[in-house]
Amino acid sequence: MITVAIVDDDREVLMLLEKILQDEPDLSHVGSVASGAAGLRLIKELRPDVVLMDIRMRDINGIECVRQLKPVCKKTEFVMCTVYDEDQMVYDALRAGASSYLMKDNDAAFIADTIREVADGKSPMSSDIARKLVRQMQQVPAKQKFGITAKEALVLEQLSFGRTYQEIADQLHIGVKTLKSYIYSIYTKLQVNNKVEAINKYYNKPYGR
Repeated sequence: MITVAIVDDDREVLMLLEKILQDEPDLSHVGSVASGAAGLRLIKELRPDVVLMDIRMRDINGIECVRQLKPVCKKTEFVMCTVYDEDQMVYDALRAGASSYLMKDNDAAFIADTIREVADGKSPMSSDIARKLVRQMQQVPAKQKFGITAKEALVLEQLSFGRTYQEIADQLHIGVKTLKSYIYSIYTKLQVNNKVEAINKYYNKPYGR
């Protein structure tokens, strides 16, 4: 049985998602809340297998919720469920730790299958969403600091959050060996010897702050 919680401040959508879960015998709806703050409390308490997370809420947005929850609820998978599909929003949600991204107008079968795949360790998404993600990742920043690429900057960001190599590799869907090659390149470009020095130099601020 896959346990699923919902965080969405649109009552109509919330009820629709609850109905989808109730109609699937292998999906167990364990709780729903209508705000980001309530979502933070609920998910920490219940630790469900999967969370359907709205993005734009009146208090704390869904991306920030995932960013705070993922390091704490390591076994919980997050599926962003929203009416917005802008390239940057898709990218930010996945960077924060989401495993997949759903549009609220996706049909019930697609939503249920996505939950199952995410619970099985996969990261399903529609071809349209995948193209948006690829476009965003391929964009070259207008100004690169120290020659650091967009992917290397993402690795640095994750290091600054205090995440382990394995956690970063899992989130970026790469192997630890590949991750280490990125880190070696970062150290070389920044002319530093460890992650503390790298973060200090790149962000010009103390590590972990």
